[in-house]
Amino acid sequence: EEVKDNVSHICMWCGVTVVGVFITYAAALPNSCWEDNACTDLHGGGFEKMHKLAVIGLSVAFVMEISGMVLTFRSAQGLVGVVRNLEYTFIPPLLLCMTFVMLIVENIMLLNMSFVHVAADGVGGKHGRPVYSAITIEWLLLLLLSGNSALNRPVAEVSRPLLVTNIYIIVAWAAFFISNEPLRWCFIVAAFSMYAWASYDMANWVFTFRAASRADFPARNLRCALTIGLILVFFVYGMVYLASLLDLMNTRQELIFFVTWDFGVKLCFLCAFVGIRASQFYDLLVTLIKNKVMPMDGVVSPKDVEAPEDQIAELPLIE
Repeated sequence: EEVKDNVSHICMWCGVTVVGVFITYAAALPNSCWEDNACTDLHGGGFEKMHKLAVIGLSVAFVMEISGMVLTFRSAQGLVGVVRNLEYTFIPPLLLCMTFVMLIVENIMLLNMSFVHVAADGVGGKHGRPVYSAITIEWLLLLLLSGNSALNRPVAEVSRPLLVTNIYIIVAWAAFFISNEPLRWCFIVAAFSMYAWASYDMANWVFTFRAASRADFPARNLRCALTIGLILVFFVYGMVYLASLLDLMNTRQELIFFVTWDFGVKLCFLCAFVGIRASQFYDLLVTLIKNKVMPMDGVVSPKDVEAPEDQIAELPLIE
């Protein structure tokens, strides 16, 4: 029943996203950058090597993550059904793999000028300003990672900030193609208002998680830092977005920032979830040792375990 409920929420998110993108694209009808000489000149060149290096680096990270996930899953087959909720520990690496795939696709798309669009005249103080539409496609998975996987929030609770984030990203993207300046700023203000709303919900995830979890919960502070960090990352992206609209940052600086930060943030999430998984498995191992040495005593903190050395040595290794 829980799986069906989660699938229904995910289908709803995808449906709202597709409908929102379709309506926005149909209303804006942006032209490709290669059709406009001014846009082509502003975009310039020399980015191909950066995108190719990003694809190579992300592909290596993807192979490492999916290999670790598959090997861990095969090793844990004997414990599935014995250890409660063990199968849910494989959802974060799966989502990370999906994020890496989407980021690889994003960099491949940016190699093709067909996925770079032309902003309305006057946006950023220029005619033919490039808009890198592909950079927004993979962020929603990080909200699912930080809310559901890291903080154990129910999928239903994650839905509202995820959908609000989805909508404000689309609204912010649409603002690039509005030539009427007052209307454009209405879209921008609406996008930042929705960012504040979604951030408030995300901050509440942290407060609820800390109130419900024990002090020695595996990687408790790291889990909270992921969500707070994601709020700050979105804020930095918002500032860069404003700087590009106000012509405080040229398109070359903007693209380099987005590509490097996209790459860096995803690698930070990868490292953080490696630490979270290590803490989870350590806690699980201590729990198994505790139950082996003193059966039926229940789950305890690792610092409470003082099993005799000879008994610990007799425990079988999981291969």
